[in-house]
Amino acid sequence: MVHPRTCVIRPRGREVHTMKLRASLILCLFPLFFSVAACDDGGGGDNNPSPLTAEEQAAFDYTNFARTDPQGFATQYLYDLHQSGSDNGAYDDLMARDPVPALQLSPGLLAAARAHSRDLNENCKVLQHDSCDGTSWSDRIWSYYDGGTIAENAAMGFSTGLSVVIAWIVDSGVPSLGHRVNLLNGTYTQVGIGQAGSYWTQDFGAGGTN
Repeated sequence: MVHPRTCVIRPRGREVHTMKLRASLILCLFPLFFSVAACDDGGGGDNNPSPLTAEEQAAFDYTNFARTDPQGFATQYLYDLHQSGSDNGAYDDLMARDPVPALQLSPGLLAAARAHSRDLNENCKVLQHDSCDGTSWSDRIWSYYDGGTIAENAAMGFSTGLSVVIAWIVDSGVPSLGHRVNLLNGTYTQVGIGQAGSYWTQDFGAGGTN
């Protein structure tokens, strides 16, 4: 079952959007569950994280592929799902979309995304946006990042960057298509993507200097 949640609030004059996605019945994308030793309290910390892992890099690259060449992404990765009727309208949507600029990697958003995925994997062990210690997701991001508008996608049950990006774009069972909207939204100029075990967090922003 997919368990989505959308939140739109404007604390401190800033705009935030969240979406989360659970893997269980996302098309034919098979979850792989495992754990890592790292943990995080969900706030503060290192704003100069290590380079992306191979799968984080893949998620970053596929996100930008979908943004800058939506028709190419749809043709390569969504056509078979479209033919089987399980793409939730994603193929036609991307085929009709204009490209938007690629996202730049933000060290602050990367740190925020990784902190949350590690926190979920080690402490919460359930999918949610707020930190396990009760810190709001927006406060967590802004403890690392100085931009204005922010958004977040989250997911669990995916082992590869490609599978989680496809799941966010297909957005099965999510009437608002909020994951897809966030990922393809030209308002956002920066991103951070963090994986810990099967948990993924994708934090978006605009206007940040870090």
